[in-house]
Amino acid sequence: MTETTRNYDRILGNWFTGVDSYPDSYTEGCESVAKWQSEPDRSGQLAAFKAELAAHIRDSSDTPMSKRDHQWLNDEWLRNLWYDLFGPEPVPDDPYPVSAEDWGHPRETPYIEYAVGESEDDATEGERAWLAQRGLTHAEIRRGGFARPAPADYRDRLARLTAEGRRTPYDGEV
Repeated sequence: MTETTRNYDRILGNWFTGVDSYPDSYTEGCESVAKWQSEPDRSGQLAAFKAELAAHIRDSSDTPMSKRDHQWLNDEWLRNLWYDLFGPEPVPDDPYPVSAEDWGHPRETPYIEYAVGESEDDATEGERAWLAQRGLTHAEIRRGGFARPAPADYRDRLARLTAEGRRTPYDGEV
C-alpha cells in the first residue's frame, strides 16, 4: 500500500490543501515548482512528492479528506494537481489519463479557476509563464468541469487494488 509520507503530507498541506479557502497559497505553489526543481535542497523533496503523487493517482491510495467525498473525485482532484504542478504529460501508468486536448478547455483546474484571469491584459508574469508551459492562452481557456464521471470499471478496479494491498478502503467508501 502506498502510505502517505511526511514529505508528501507536508508539501500537500503547506501549499495545496484548502485551495478554496487559501487560493493564493495554491497559486504560489504552482508557480514555484520550476524554481523548486532547480534548488538542490527542494528538488529532491519535490521529486519524491511527484513520484508519490503519481503512485497515489495510479493506485487510488490517497483517501479523500472527508469521508463524504468519493474516491473518484479525490483521484480526479489529484490529477488536476498533477497538471497544475507538472504540466500536461499524463501520470505514468495512470489507468484513466485526461486527454491532453481537454486541459483548460473544457477541463478546469484549481489554478485555472483561481489564477487565470479572463484576459491577457491583466495577467501576471507567473500566470503567463504557467500558461506558456502548458501551451495555453487566455483565449483558449473555457471554464468548465473539474472531473469526469467515474468509469464503469472503477469500483471493480478499487476492489482489485484493495485485494492486491495497493490501497486501503475507508469507512463509508462509495
